[in-house]
Amino acid sequence: MKIAVICDPKSIPQIEGKSAKKTIESEYDLQDNVTKTPLGALQEALKDFDNKVSFIPLNLDLLIHIKPNSYDLIIKARNVTSTKHQSAQFIGLLDLTEIPYCGSQIDAITICKNKPLFKSLLQLNYIATPKFQILKVQGGKIPNIRKDFKFPLILKFFKAGIHAQSILDKVITNSDEIYENLNIYLKKSKNYFVLLEEYIIGRKFYLPILGNELNGNIRFLPAIETVFSDEEDLQEKLLSNSNSLEKKFMEITNPLIKHARKMAIKAYNFFNCRDYAMAVFILDENTNNLLLHELNPLTSILPGGKISIAAEHLGISYSEILNDIILVTLLRYDIKLKGKYAKQLKNLKN
Repeated sequence: MKIAVICDPKSIPQIEGKSAKKTIESEYDLQDNVTKTPLGALQEALKDFDNKVSFIPLNLDLLIHIKPNSYDLIIKARNVTSTKHQSAQFIGLLDLTEIPYCGSQIDAITICKNKPLFKSLLQLNYIATPKFQILKVQGGKIPNIRKDFKFPLILKFFKAGIHAQSILDKVITNSDEIYENLNIYLKKSKNYFVLLEEYIIGRKFYLPILGNELNGNIRFLPAIETVFSDEEDLQEKLLSNSNSLEKKFMEITNPLIKHARKMAIKAYNFFNCRDYAMAVFILDENTNNLLLHELNPLTSILPGGKISIAAEHLGISYSEILNDIILVTLLRYDIKLKGKYAKQLKNLKN
């Protein structure tokens, strides 16, 4: 197959010694010797299944590089978000190409990334999540804060439903701090949305989900629990990079994970996620309640991401798990399987 991998332009290494007259496709091909980078490893994994790989930069010229019928499949390779053009903003463009692509479509991504809407829909579907309140600040008027909150809280700012990453999430320990922070932001904007959410003290773990409801092939990899240092305060824990924290695995036979799987499947199917996603859970240490904190349909499928780490724990290579994901995508599109993908499906059935 001919596969286009959409990725951050800054993660595509410069190719020296090439002619100035390059084709769009060859301009973004990685050199064969660049195998230690995440994209290099992804390229090698795809080549294991006899695919031809091209890398396309995620920018405003995306549709110029991807022409209808030019590729058999498109993959979104999310790594560090060093580009201002975030992948969530461009998913809708992939539909215009009429080329099959791996991962959830714009409806699922828009809802899951719009945390106020996502939390509201979880609540309506009786899926447990931390207690929250959406504040709509208009004309500089701040609504009343619900009185049944238990501190600490997390304060998150949103613009047009999208998390404002330029404003750090903040741990709030009392009511005065809420209004202090809201008033500070009022100096920049008289109209905005805020999500106030209870900060749950407890265990946090990530549960990878693969497959599709339509094909009846949804499955899970082992959950990965992040282990915080006792020396970190709440604000440091909130802003910690989960990839740099100590990890331990929770097997799918664990009763807690069995419960999490039921919640994850319900949310995964309701939000119309496809091919893969990451569910984030918190186990409240005070109530022992399991809460769904997040569902991320843009989780990384690059080596070093939690999906590849969980697969490796089971003895599944990066090449195997990546091409497993591609296989479920091909089955969803009802694409006729050939070569190693046909053989892989036969092996799975046996």
